[in-house]
Amino acid sequence: MTAFTGSELKLDRPEAGTLWVTGWHCLKSETGMGEYLVESEGADPRTLHVSKNKRRVLEALIKGPMYCASPCRLSHYVQMLRDEQGLNIETEWYSNDARTGRERFGVYVLKDKVTLIDSQGVRS
Repeated sequence: MTAFTGSELKLDRPEAGTLWVTGWHCLKSETGMGEYLVESEGADPRTLHVSKNKRRVLEALIKGPMYCASPCRLSHYVQMLRDEQGLNIETEWYSNDARTGRERFGVYVLKDKVTLIDSQGVRS
């Protein structure tokens, strides 16, 4: 198995603990509005608000890298988090996925530090 991000060789397989999402049941069910603190390298801290499936995907990315086959269309929500919320989410490309037989697959990795803020404004 070979992994590439752009033209850069990254790893020979996804890191241990990478979440393989086989359905929405693999993600937290919380879909209410969540407020998050985002700390990006070279930028001032900021807050963002997400809900529904974008929140479910973000919560999983905060915990670690993840990937899936098409049942959840994670790429759609990852792209919205990139475009609408400005989050730095990298895709690491791997070849030869023995589990699914796919020739290649991408693993999403959140590069920004994102922390859930509770209703009192305290980080949880």
